[in-house]
Amino acid sequence: MKRYFLPAAILFLAANVPGQSGPGITGTVKQGSQPIAGAVVTIVSQAKGGARSTAETDAAGEFSISAVPGRYSVTASHSYGDTLVSSQPQWVEVRASGTTRLEISLTLSGPIRETVTIAADQLQPIDEVSKTVTVIAGREMRERADLSLVESLRSIPGFRIQQLGGFGRTASIKTRGLRNQDTAILLDGVRLRDAAAIAGDATPFLADITLTSVSRVEVLRGSGSSIYGTNSIGGTVNFITPEPASRPSGQVSYAAGGLGLQRFRGNFSAATDEETIGFNVAVSRTAYMDGIDGNDDAYNTNFQNRWLFRPSSKTNISARFFLSDASVKLNSNPDTLGALPASNSTIIDARPGTNFLVDQDDPDDSQETSFFNGQASIDHMISSDLIFSAVYSGLKTKRFNDNGPLGAGFQSASTSTFDGLIQTVNAGLQWTPKRHVVKAGYEFEHEKYGNDGSTPAGKETSSYEPTSQAIRFLCRTS
Repeated sequence: MKRYFLPAAILFLAANVPGQSGPGITGTVKQGSQPIAGAVVTIVSQAKGGARSTAETDAAGEFSISAVPGRYSVTASHSYGDTLVSSQPQWVEVRASGTTRLEISLTLSGPIRETVTIAADQLQPIDEVSKTVTVIAGREMRERADLSLVESLRSIPGFRIQQLGGFGRTASIKTRGLRNQDTAILLDGVRLRDAAAIAGDATPFLADITLTSVSRVEVLRGSGSSIYGTNSIGGTVNFITPEPASRPSGQVSYAAGGLGLQRFRGNFSAATDEETIGFNVAVSRTAYMDGIDGNDDAYNTNFQNRWLFRPSSKTNISARFFLSDASVKLNSNPDTLGALPASNSTIIDARPGTNFLVDQDDPDDSQETSFFNGQASIDHMISSDLIFSAVYSGLKTKRFNDNGPLGAGFQSASTSTFDGLIQTVNAGLQWTPKRHVVKAGYEFEHEKYGNDGSTPAGKETSSYEPTSQAIRFLCRTS
């Protein structure tokens, strides 16, 4: 079993942070001139990952939230029975020198300013984003009874989803007519891709991402290669999991349907009173035990876990885990029937059973896929204007195909195994002297993949193990 570790230096920083009161946001929530008790105030960091904290106002309408220095979006809301009043988002800068104080006004209605992170890899109001961005809320996906990510993406303009059969079969995305590998898939902002795939993209595992626990899906329709790499020339999809809830909450559901469908899903989330530690955990099991021809079994198990730890007002530590294990029975590929035209210039009017065969049942052709994605990150304020950040990501992928001699046409028994491993570590410093922002960082990536193929004629094995490094620097005046 593979294990993933943060560099020792990062753990040392986390272990030597003293607990103390420090920078944060305080203020009063009012409706008109009346202070509001019990209003929920939420702050969301503009930094990568969008750390979120909440607090309730006291009897005088006062609130206080500790926060690492940085830029935050602040909103407040309060319910009167079935009526919800809320505030417009306020953007504030938290400094290390002290607290930032706000006065928040609640109104019965007003325009909703949605925020996204996918356009610039940091939090932005969607009406200030120059690129084309679409957001699918988790509630919308649940109300549509979507089972997987590919089902939700079918509603995105400019996206063409192709799936080679039913649930669990290989799926691909063509964004605005570009190739399958030109759309990047992110899990909480970290790229998911198969190192053993021909194009190194996420296509082999796209159909395995079920909606076990999702806050929203952000879709960038257009090039994002300057931020997310070459696989995002056409577009980028960011699958965002929920933040831990401030109070214990959970849900369990079961569904059954045609083609032998059975689906179980459960999730639970909680945090300490001071929100020093929070977590959420979710698991789902989806099974189609019959399929169209009675032998198209498909099984999928997803497990998600997210932890947040704030040992002090100067340090945020988070960890995320995403595990998928799936298997599916495959059919024979469609094939031509009879004599083909002498010239390729002839357009064939395809007629099932006359000049081509549809996919037929293949009782001994199956595929098993699995991947494990682990992420860990730390943000630590070294001084009033200097912040250290580091992220580790480990991704282990495996695909196994087994095909026997049965099925349509001539088939030779064969097996193939594809293993991939990608480990990435990046660390950086952000210095904010007065009205300037200076960022510098380093990234190291280690990649390994292998392929084992076996037929009655023999066995072939191949492997490759490249590494890459990068140094980045940015200076901006705010």
